[in-house]
Amino acid sequence: MTAVALVLLMTTSAVSAVAQGTEPGGSGEGDGEINLEAPVERSAELAPWRGSEFGYRNVATVSGMDRSAELTWNPYWAMEFGFKFRWYFDEHWFAGARLDVTREVTEADDTTYAGEAWVQDLLVVGGGSRFVTIPGVGIDVSADVTLTLPTSKLSQARTLYLGLGPNVRFSRGWELGGDWQVGYHVRFNSYLHGATTAERETPLIPTCASSSQGCEAFVNTGVRNTQWRVQHGVDLSYQPLEWLGLSVAFEHIVDWLYPIEADDPRISWENESPTDLQHASAFQAEVTFTPWPALEIGVGYGTISPQLAPDATYYNPFYNRYTTLYLDLRLEIEGLVDQLTEAFEGGAAT
Repeated sequence: MTAVALVLLMTTSAVSAVAQGTEPGGSGEGDGEINLEAPVERSAELAPWRGSEFGYRNVATVSGMDRSAELTWNPYWAMEFGFKFRWYFDEHWFAGARLDVTREVTEADDTTYAGEAWVQDLLVVGGGSRFVTIPGVGIDVSADVTLTLPTSKLSQARTLYLGLGPNVRFSRGWELGGDWQVGYHVRFNSYLHGATTAERETPLIPTCASSSQGCEAFVNTGVRNTQWRVQHGVDLSYQPLEWLGLSVAFEHIVDWLYPIEADDPRISWENESPTDLQHASAFQAEVTFTPWPALEIGVGYGTISPQLAPDATYYNPFYNRYTTLYLDLRLEIEGLVDQLTEAFEGGAAT
């Protein structure tokens, strides 16, 4: 699996949406958990299923459009299908789930067979939207908890049992030539694994079962899993017209890997500085069009990448080999129901 394909696997569910992978910090759990977009915040008069949607995305790497960008040309273009369900119990409190499926159109480096569709992790979320407003400053407080269930092959290879991610968000809106909103969020993630490192389905040495040591050493990949993750970031959105919106967001991600036992006799060399901490960043800019209440079109530019390149230099967080362009078609369930209801009532009246 190439590094580009791995990072884009995280981008599958990660860039934009409520709980949106390679794994930016070297960890694959929590596919689709990077939260670059504000939660749905609408009035209480709207339907309880507001925020639910079917999504179809085409995403491709920018570097893949230029054969000379890297020593080996390896373009990436994938189609992503997703369903996000939300149910509001009242004006503020909700529960929901999200599941995405990815199929690479270009020749994949990481699938078992050509044209294989990858199911991402199932995300189950519950929380409250703008349930508190800080007096005097007009800052709204939202919070949620996301459970990551390992339905993806990547998380299963990392022996993930469950991911738990509480999140809090502060936002402030105002009107100035349109609707503006600025927000800041921070999410803490804890991951429960069966092993501290990833594993292969079958051992590298087929005859290991007959040895006294067993197959454990030949199944383990040595890639350490993430035990804790903290991600925080800012976002800004502007809607000058009812059918047009613009947004930009940036997020910093810190992963704490499972530690290596210092007295392990198998370790013959150690780094001068600890390698238990890994950093990554995510950036996204999007223009959104809403030609009909039931359809939202998003055209965006995004980058989810490790902080350091293989040569120990720093990646440009806004443009690097992981940068993608995408086109989203989102079928909004609330708008679809409203349009069908209006059409039915209009037909009945005639």
